[in-house]
Amino acid sequence: MTLDASAAEYVIDVANAVREPALGGERAADLTRLEGLLGALAEFARDPAVQVYAITDRSLLTDGRLTADERQRLDRWYRDGLLEVLPRADDRILELADALELRVVSADNFLDFHRAYPWIPGNRDRFLRPFALPDGRLGVRPRIMPVAPEWEVSRKEEEGLLLEAGVYRRWAPSAHRSVLSRDWRCPEPGCPLFGAGDRPSNALPRRRRDKVLCPTHGLPLTDAGPRPRRAQVKVVMDGTVRGRFMVTAGEPLAVGRAPADGGVALGAWIDDAAVDSVSRTHVVLRYEGTGLTVVDERSANGTRVRRVRPTGDELLPLHRGTVWKLRRGDSIVLHDRLELLPSGRQFVFEEDVTDGTVGPWQTGAGADPTMLSVPRQWHEVGRADGRDDEHQ
Repeated sequence: MTLDASAAEYVIDVANAVREPALGGERAADLTRLEGLLGALAEFARDPAVQVYAITDRSLLTDGRLTADERQRLDRWYRDGLLEVLPRADDRILELADALELRVVSADNFLDFHRAYPWIPGNRDRFLRPFALPDGRLGVRPRIMPVAPEWEVSRKEEEGLLLEAGVYRRWAPSAHRSVLSRDWRCPEPGCPLFGAGDRPSNALPRRRRDKVLCPTHGLPLTDAGPRPRRAQVKVVMDGTVRGRFMVTAGEPLAVGRAPADGGVALGAWIDDAAVDSVSRTHVVLRYEGTGLTVVDERSANGTRVRRVRPTGDELLPLHRGTVWKLRRGDSIVLHDRLELLPSGRQFVFEEDVTDGTVGPWQTGAGADPTMLSVPRQWHEVGRADGRDDEHQ
């Protein structure tokens, strides 16, 4: 192992290997898997002195599933300059792979970085997967990286954000719901994230041990009650995300060119060729806490649902008055060039409406960025009273 990036040929995701039971052993975390992997790489490269750059999440050094001796060895490698230790290793692994064209050894699909590194989806030569041989030894082989649907990328990005904030814990994957389903208030007067008492906070708190903290002031937050469940929907025009809006549980939301009774006005993104095909109130969306439904109540030219299938996308007609429950990956087609795409995120924080290319048929860089520590930037895509909000 070396931290001389210019000498390394491979970058190893250490925590991913050590915590992978499929690589042998009876324990959930076992350092001998890394030792077996190093031997497998030497055999794969046909070089007993092959140089590898090893990176791990900091949590591995305190993982109670490792023995005390294994934790001490990891700490010694870290202090001797053989192992890079970071709060979260994935970004650094891909940074090295991108800058130096190192091959990555990991079973991770890195879905939350597909937008930042658009060369990952479908890549056939930059990633290796460890696997167990019948004789108990380990091997490595090239792998083809998946091209994931947009909702899976969004979901994985969300998990990464929660990990960084300390809210999500891999050993207790549902524990974060107790934090994210509540409204929080900061004791610091005028806190831009958790200080306003007239609306629920949309910022992401930090979690350290059993305390929920303000990321700006570091103070413990006060529980102000349950937070309403919401779903995020993206407005996609010509394959580009033009904006986002929220659907709150129990509050039906009309969407169209300019809904007369309030709602989300899409007219700002519809050019002269498309405007006649989208009705003033085209569809009504509802979120019941488990998923979104859509109903076409009175559109003039109809609505379709795009459903992604292994054999190719299918466009299904949405008959007027029929309530349609959307599945993951479904999008609502209002016009050949205009779709409403539910996000894969389970929780909604502060949104940045920066445009990006995205759709159920492709993944684009920068399509779903999220700002976690800035005042609220997004309320609705447009106004039904004819005034369009300015988008940042």
